[in-house]
Amino acid sequence: MAVEVRQLTVEEYLAFDEASEIQHEFIDGELIPMPGGSGSHNIIVASTSSALVVALSDRDCFVFGSQMRVSVDYTKYLYPDVSVVRGQPTYADDNEVILLNPTVVVEVISPSSVERDRVRKVELYRAVPSIQGYLILDQERVFAQWRTRTESGWHLQQFSDLADEIALEPLNCVLSLAQVYRNVNLEA
Repeated sequence: MAVEVRQLTVEEYLAFDEASEIQHEFIDGELIPMPGGSGSHNIIVASTSSALVVALSDRDCFVFGSQMRVSVDYTKYLYPDVSVVRGQPTYADDNEVILLNPTVVVEVISPSSVERDRVRKVELYRAVPSIQGYLILDQERVFAQWRTRTESGWHLQQFSDLADEIALEPLNCVLSLAQVYRNVNLEA
């Protein structure tokens, strides 16, 4: 006998997620739990956020942490590890918890999220017209994938050396992998 999986409505998801102790992404009725990350994950997120705040301090940009929900469309909501808006943020709600216009999103991948972040989310983020760049950072090794929007799809660049600097063109700034991975204990 097949087990029927109940699909949630958007309203049910939003109420459930607000009351939950952990965040959940939501894709067309499916809840995807987002448990807390490892120490390395959190250090990379904090270092990336800090570096972006400093690099963008003299610009009309806003850096958000992983508590900010991003709307892909009415039935899809994600929690990037870092979101950056160039210009003024636009929200879907009065509580300012659903962001509509990120310019760049950042995900720090773990072994359990690698496929979702490198495959599924690429297409989801591509569906958000405001997103001009998607940065994926590996938590277990120095490795970054930087995708920028082009007319024909995403342009991919990869970086794997602490000396590498990533030109985040949509934000007109540079992100150093040495800054991102500072204080992270990586395997040799």
